[in-house]
Amino acid sequence: MPAARILDVLDDLARVVGGTAPEQDGLPTPCAGLDVVTLRRHLLGGIQYFDIVLTDPSGDQRPEPHTTYTGSDAADVVAESVRKLARTVRTTVADGGGSTPVNVVELGAGTIPAESVIGLLLAETVVHGWDLSRATGQVWQPSPVASEQAYTVLSAAIRPEYRGADMPFAPEVPVGADAPALERLLAFTGRSVLWTPAS
Repeated sequence: MPAARILDVLDDLARVVGGTAPEQDGLPTPCAGLDVVTLRRHLLGGIQYFDIVLTDPSGDQRPEPHTTYTGSDAADVVAESVRKLARTVRTTVADGGGSTPVNVVELGAGTIPAESVIGLLLAETVVHGWDLSRATGQVWQPSPVASEQAYTVLSAAIRPEYRGADMPFAPEVPVGADAPALERLLAFTGRSVLWTPAS
């Protein structure tokens, strides 16, 4: 999975975060139970986590993610974390052309390919980038290839028992097989492209 895919999506996420106004913090998002500020905090935690595991793939000296930020600096903090992770991907992931390529990463469940880590990051960013952009009235247009790759990752990871009340994912939303890749991805995660803050 080319690292360039996630780099493009991360760049776009930084744009969306930077375009979010403080007065939008309390708005609901398509991610059930999360308002804009909580989703940003979730994104920041995920971004920092992925940066940590790619920077220290062996797990020898990993710091804990730090997700505290307040008020007007929130967008700057998240945007800088996005830029930092993008730099890490460029310099460490094997297909990113970096001088210190990483092929495998040690996680709690064992060693997994760095490509799989990038796949999870891509899926997280594409889906939650749409959540944030839709909640704040911004455009989110990841490439069809990135959306298709994110769908491939999640379709292999999300099991039926992960869906329903008090579970991470809502039931899948029906969508046509010929729908655009992003729409099929969102439907698979239980989201509707028709979602609005009022819904």
